[in-house]
Amino acid sequence: MQTKKREIKQKIIAVFIITFMLTMVFGSLEMPAVWAIGSNTNLIQNFIAGSLSMEAPASLGFSNISVGVPANSLANMDYVNFRDYTGSGAFYAVTGTMNNMFTSAAGTRNYVLNGNIAWSPSTSVLTGLEGSSTSGMAKGSDGFFDVAARTLINTSNNNGMGNYRVNSLNFNIQYYGWGDQKAGTYQNTLTLTIA
Repeated sequence: MQTKKREIKQKIIAVFIITFMLTMVFGSLEMPAVWAIGSNTNLIQNFIAGSLSMEAPASLGFSNISVGVPANSLANMDYVNFRDYTGSGAFYAVTGTMNNMFTSAAGTRNYVLNGNIAWSPSTSVLTGLEGSSTSGMAKGSDGFFDVAARTLINTSNNNGMGNYRVNSLNFNIQYYGWGDQKAGTYQNTLTLTIA
């Protein structure tokens, strides 16, 4: 009887082991690969166009000139900051114009013509800020303000996008020593345009 019980016990254990092994083998083969099923999601980001903008110092003072003594009066504009955040890559230029003349109080020789006022963008320092590249950008030529507009910077298509700074923009007033020059403070307006 003991032997019979032992044999039955061994048969039951053998059946459990065989069933477990078959379940493992066939069960693993029949399992669906759910982790291989995917779903795609499109990520969308819109960039809204900004604008062209610019800042420069509010005033620029020159050294004193003595009446009757020929001189070149030099001044240095520390910076002109300009940026293209339009995202278009279109060509633009930064230009400068002045009123017809420096003027002072009424009287004989109370002006200095723009033909005697010059700037030198070619020696200024152009820097790209925030990683902006200066490739495809050209500084304007030196010259007098006796023309409609003088170029500070020209860009080409797909260049000049970002933030920029021009440092050390030199100005020069040529005075030929006219003896009848009216003493006083002369003023003119430099208008910088980015377009």
